[in-house]
Amino acid sequence: MKLKVKEYDRGYIKDVSRKFNLSKISSRILLNRNITEYNEIEEFLNPDFKYFENAKNYKDLQRGCSRVLEAIDKNQKIIIYGDYDVDGVTSISQFILLLSKAGADVDYYVPERENEGYGISSEFVEKLKDNRIEADLVVTVDCGIAEIEKIACISEMNKDVVIIDHHQCKEELPPAYAVIDPKQKDCPSKNKHLCAAGLSFKFLKHLNTYLKVEDIEDVLLELACLGTIADIVDLFGDNRVIAKNGLRKINNTRLIGLKKLIEVSGIKDKEIESYHIGFIIAPRINAAGRMDTAKKAIKLMLSSDEQEAEKLALELEALNALRKQAESVIFEEAVNKIETDFLYKKSIIVVYGENWHEGVLGIVASKLTDKYEIPSVVISMKEGIGKGSARSLECVDIFEAFTAVKQYLLKYGGHKLAAGLTIEEKNINIFADELNSYIFSLNRDDSLNEIEADSYIEAKDVSFDLYKEICMFEPYGSGNPKPVFALKDAELKNIRKVGRDGSHLSFVLVKDNREISVIGFGKIGILEKVLTKPSAYVVTMSLNEFNGRKSIQLVLQNVEDSDKLDYSIDDEKMKVLNSVINKSKSKIIKTDIFVLVEKLNKIYNTKITAEEIICMLKKADNIQYALKNEVLYIKK
Repeated sequence: MKLKVKEYDRGYIKDVSRKFNLSKISSRILLNRNITEYNEIEEFLNPDFKYFENAKNYKDLQRGCSRVLEAIDKNQKIIIYGDYDVDGVTSISQFILLLSKAGADVDYYVPERENEGYGISSEFVEKLKDNRIEADLVVTVDCGIAEIEKIACISEMNKDVVIIDHHQCKEELPPAYAVIDPKQKDCPSKNKHLCAAGLSFKFLKHLNTYLKVEDIEDVLLELACLGTIADIVDLFGDNRVIAKNGLRKINNTRLIGLKKLIEVSGIKDKEIESYHIGFIIAPRINAAGRMDTAKKAIKLMLSSDEQEAEKLALELEALNALRKQAESVIFEEAVNKIETDFLYKKSIIVVYGENWHEGVLGIVASKLTDKYEIPSVVISMKEGIGKGSARSLECVDIFEAFTAVKQYLLKYGGHKLAAGLTIEEKNINIFADELNSYIFSLNRDDSLNEIEADSYIEAKDVSFDLYKEICMFEPYGSGNPKPVFALKDAELKNIRKVGRDGSHLSFVLVKDNREISVIGFGKIGILEKVLTKPSAYVVTMSLNEFNGRKSIQLVLQNVEDSDKLDYSIDDEKMKVLNSVINKSKSKIIKTDIFVLVEKLNKIYNTKITAEEIICMLKKADNIQYALKNEVLYIKK
């Protein structure tokens, strides 16, 4: 792994720092996000609604609003049809809140994941056809853009359809009354990365200029913020306006259901940030659609009764616990298959199992992609038909990859980093082979072996002043990640494993006579790299609070490997290590390296460190060793 830190014109960095009263480090962070013009920097630092793009720039948005206004005026029945994830739930909830207050005859429909699957379900179309569901106007949110045949079928029933979607468009668009999707080729909008919740907010905010419902837009903004952060869209432009201002509203939420969900999640007394939404609130909302029905999450968001809201919030908490359990079982089975069949050596992992719970496939795919650092597709087989979810990396557009092998799929949809599919069991092997060949053929550079950092820092830069500055760049998320720094030529001290399962690393870095505490969450897997004198530590910065005392700590992300190990063996310490090796009766010594350090220092009264042990083993010509997590293997 090699470090990549972009260089910029020093004069321009100095100008930006002076104009916006920022450190040079913060100025580099802005430039790394391609925020280079003064007006862009001003908008990023102060994402006010005055920068919000005019809704009329979106193709068909005005036409769609006019049709909704007509339906309200004529007392026609409106059905809001949405997906079962956070984006869909928050989009549906926004529509119901505003339209019901405007006096519309409105209801919603959300498909059941297991029985109906993603998108507009055949069951819904059949219910419309035989009048089990009444509707004059159907508004789809977070789905619909790929449903050409079903939209055509609904239109043939003399029912109008307005599509509000953000997924990739195919060449042919559905024959809907209005299609609002910024990814359409002829949509003139500049904000192309809004999710459905953001688009719904823009649509309804514009609609309300006609309806004039009072005291509603702040609540809609809260819901739009939830969907925007949960759907991992780029937090620039309109998305940043929604996320930044929405978080302020969420911290004093007027949604009783959200308030109760925050309480049962154990974050009642915390300042809610993008992290809390992405990793605590969103999984609980998603758990409803994954493990039961998304209707429970929608009811929670719409609830005006404290007791009902608390009951629903507790149900979502229980469903989330079930989700974690199911996810853990499938993840372990998938890893076993991957390692048994060496699937991690492919360009993309395609793994499947019988009756895997469809509600957690996306999460498992995401974890596999993180673990193996290649795209992953996880498929659940039932009666010869597989339904799957895929997660990718920036270097591979998974939607385009699926399009390249679409002849093997019954159905697919999604975007660059995430997609879903339906496939016949007989086609899985050829699909996996062709998909692997396609991705292998892509012209990719060696960026996977690079670690990108925003800026080098010195020990003196690890301060409350810099921390406060980078907090101005929140909320962090896709397109605006937490700033990453590189600290070079630091000395390692006091390393140990921590955490309930010992998967975290804790140590101190010493540079320029300053000691800086570092925590590496889940970084036990790179212990050997940390112990072999890396040329730089790649970190983020966080606030640590303990016993009422606040301090700045660094959070380890990775290390840059040294080209050559710069270490001179201490002969006395090498004798101690050889003594332990020679005394062992086993041909292979297996020990916890931290236990070994304690043992050596106690028995031999030395001051040997884990770093010294690994460096000595690495430099020794006649000793074979391996360090897997904290377990050290030495072959005599």
